[in-house]
Amino acid sequence: MPMTLPNLPGHTPAAEPSAADAIADALEKHKQVADDIKDVAEELSVVHAVLDTQIPGDVGHEDVGEAVARTDALEKRLNESAKVLEEATEALEQEVKALQTGPAS
Repeated sequence: MPMTLPNLPGHTPAAEPSAADAIADALEKHKQVADDIKDVAEELSVVHAVLDTQIPGDVGHEDVGEAVARTDALEKRLNESAKVLEEATEALEQEVKALQTGPAS
């Protein structure tokens, strides 16, 4: 039977991450997603610009016009989401720093 050590005050087993570590890991994933969203928004912006400038307005294909409008709307939504995610990232960073430095004296 394996021996287990009692939980001692002020002692955190190495296998269990602290709250700060868990939040720091979540923050890193959060930052990666934020970067991905920004990249997608930039690529979508390029696609929108190409569609908007390379397809003449008199082509008469409603689907193309709708696609151009949709790329514009998606780009705006992604940019708004990226801003919200950026604000949340900053809040998480502040929380991680506060947890890592401990309570204020």
